[in-house]
Amino acid sequence: MKTIEKRGLFIIIISLILFVGEIRCIIKAVQCNWEPVGKAEIVYTGAALTGLGCIVGWTNIEDK
Repeated sequence: MKTIEKRGLFIIIISLILFVGEIRCIIKAVQCNWEPVGKAEIVYTGAALTGLGCIVGWTNIEDK
């Protein structure tokens, strides 16, 4: 493979991983126990709204 093809494939894979992380963050925010509002709800919702969900979606925050 040429270097350009490898670079394009790398960008597609990284973009896909970040997109899946964002979706995971949104799903975790929706599935949180919202009674009472705690740390997990705030972090997942804030991250999903700001775009940081692509990273936060891959972490596990304890929901009480």
